[in-house]
Amino acid sequence: MDELYPYRNSTHTYSTIPDNGRSPEEVIAEVRNFATREDAVGDTGRVSGSLYSGDHDHYHLLTEVFEEFAHVNVLQRDMYPSATKFEGEIIAMALDMLHGCTPDSDACGVITSGGSESLITALFTYREQAARERGVTQPNVVIPATAHVALDKGAHWLGIEMRHAPLGSDHLVDVAKMESMIDANTIAIVGSAGNYAHGLIDPIPELGQLALKHGIGLHVDGCLGGFILPWIEANGIAVTPWDFRVPGVTSISADTHKYAYALKGTSTLLYLTKTLRSYQYFTYPDWPGGLYLSPGFAGSRSGGLIASSWASMLLMGKQGYRDAAKEIYAAAQKIVMAIKSEIPELEVVGDPTFLVAFTSPQLDVYLINDELKRRGWRMNALQMPPGLHFCITRPNTGPGVIEKYIEDLKASVAYAKENLGATAQSGAMYGFGGTPKGNATLSFVMSGYLDAMHELAPTE
Repeated sequence: MDELYPYRNSTHTYSTIPDNGRSPEEVIAEVRNFATREDAVGDTGRVSGSLYSGDHDHYHLLTEVFEEFAHVNVLQRDMYPSATKFEGEIIAMALDMLHGCTPDSDACGVITSGGSESLITALFTYREQAARERGVTQPNVVIPATAHVALDKGAHWLGIEMRHAPLGSDHLVDVAKMESMIDANTIAIVGSAGNYAHGLIDPIPELGQLALKHGIGLHVDGCLGGFILPWIEANGIAVTPWDFRVPGVTSISADTHKYAYALKGTSTLLYLTKTLRSYQYFTYPDWPGGLYLSPGFAGSRSGGLIASSWASMLLMGKQGYRDAAKEIYAAAQKIVMAIKSEIPELEVVGDPTFLVAFTSPQLDVYLINDELKRRGWRMNALQMPPGLHFCITRPNTGPGVIEKYIEDLKASVAYAKENLGATAQSGAMYGFGGTPKGNATLSFVMSGYLDAMHELAPTE
């Protein structure tokens, strides 16, 4: 309970608007106390993912830009035409980075609120395209088993059947199995660059050929890797082709609020053609309130977030992105080499570039995670198979951070060996997931957790 409500005994809980407003000094002091306490863990560099920049000077500059447009709704372009400059240039820079700007290119894009909205919008676009161009009324999409779960959420909302293709021994989607799932109602296929669980890039060139063969779209989910893989490649590291250079790729999502180091709440959704993008638009000419047009799910959107994302890309520059990618890649390789040469109980998943996932054929990785947590590390737990991953970001590249992680990882493996058969605190519910009864139990518990996130702190 304290995890969700750590302030219930030290601060006032508001269940009604106060009769008189509090002073600005009091409000700022209380908020600053929360922020200082909560940033303490991330600032140590001991958190996997989540915090991508970690540079508070960078955050300060972005929030200065945000402040200038914090009150702005970008729907009102007549009042705030700078939004068109910011949005158009973010899209153009992302397209250039992902090789969408060829002389005969019709590539384009939109800004969304994050990776989930980008993925769900892409599903909607392909559904509308297939309905209008091919008369598809029972659409399905074929995705790797490791594709981001936001696709399943979107399919649930949009009435799309989601088909999950298994992985091969290389932990990448089995292309032949994926093709066997394609039929006349398939509206698109998806590949990841890289996927959330393991950070690996699916065989996008082969998927592109599948898409061309069957006359369907191929969306590449680059929400996680989209703004770091190009710079790893620019530093001379071989990266599986995955962007608009690959024939058959028709759309890409890439989050600016991750490795573009923008503030949380923006992503890019890029299309090969303006015709494809037009299927996500909504227009309604017969509303008493006037002619209504909207590019996507959101109505009102923050001018502050769009302006600050634009600013982040300009502040970083190509050299800044290359430098960050170089440090992140080097940190990831230190972990990979340490596991392969010094920790035989663990197995690295695939060939990582910026995210290192590992499993253990002989130990309970959740016991390893228990000890890592006790030592101050926040990893991401995986399942099917059980594993952990460390998504390397800029805070993790600080002096001595990775060396300390390797030291603590070895100690945590020793702890798991000493406690074989013990029940792990992290991942303790995992065993329920293998049966429908177990999944139903988990869903009930997870729904309760979501309820708790939106309710007042309980009194003791």
